[in-house]
Amino acid sequence: MDLSEELLKKIKEKKELSQISDSFILDILGKYLSKINAEKLKPSEKKIIVKEVRAELRRSAGMFQKGFKSRESLLEKGDFANLLKTHSSTAERIDFYSELKKLILKLNPKSILDLGCGLNPIALASPYVVYYAVDIREDELNMINTFFEKNSIKGRVFSQDLRKPIDNLPEADLCLIFKIFDILESKGHKQAEYIIKSVKCKNILISFSTRTLSGKPMRLARRLWLERMLSRLGYKFTMVNSSNEIFYIVEKPIKRSLNNSKTTKNFQTSC
Repeated sequence: MDLSEELLKKIKEKKELSQISDSFILDILGKYLSKINAEKLKPSEKKIIVKEVRAELRRSAGMFQKGFKSRESLLEKGDFANLLKTHSSTAERIDFYSELKKLILKLNPKSILDLGCGLNPIALASPYVVYYAVDIREDELNMINTFFEKNSIKGRVFSQDLRKPIDNLPEADLCLIFKIFDILESKGHKQAEYIIKSVKCKNILISFSTRTLSGKPMRLARRLWLERMLSRLGYKFTMVNSSNEIFYIVEKPIKRSLNNSKTTKNFQTSC
């Protein structure tokens, strides 16, 4: 067993981190190992690396976990309300999901791409919309896949690190990005802009928490950096608030293809 595999196994001994994809953990671990002489690594130094990687994983991938008791059982019984409570974001959003569904319905999507989906699809997916669920937690993707199969939902799940290129993700009418950009903050706003520009979706629904980690309301919940970015890109947006989140409804301009432009020009000329 090489050093990376040894440390990976140790990191995943923590139950709340055990279902994060190996590739995601190895990517973070690789950054630590690239800065040191791995051949001369002491046992005490290995413990420090494991501790630091676990801390980073909790910040980026495990911060929304509330509990793991009987998740499969809740899914099997169709007790979706209690299942959603095992994820902190969806638990906070339970009372707002009905309004969120109305908001999505107004956008009339035939397909949805949900980045960093968590358990959102269990609350939002329907047989009338193709749903693409993207996350790095294998346990939640497996549950969502089971939910899709049992409820005749045309959906697919993808494991994807959103800090990396996302060219392989499918095109959709609507992209959901709930509470993800704050997690990617270490990458700066450039990563958020890259994702917004890269997703092949006409509309994007982005959310941010309006409360601090201690649960107190933020003094300024709006993300002015995002508003300035969207204005610079020429993307229209509106805002909707819930008790815990602020949602930005973003409309990306439709780019006409060269062929369409030529057709229009020729049509106008002939008239």
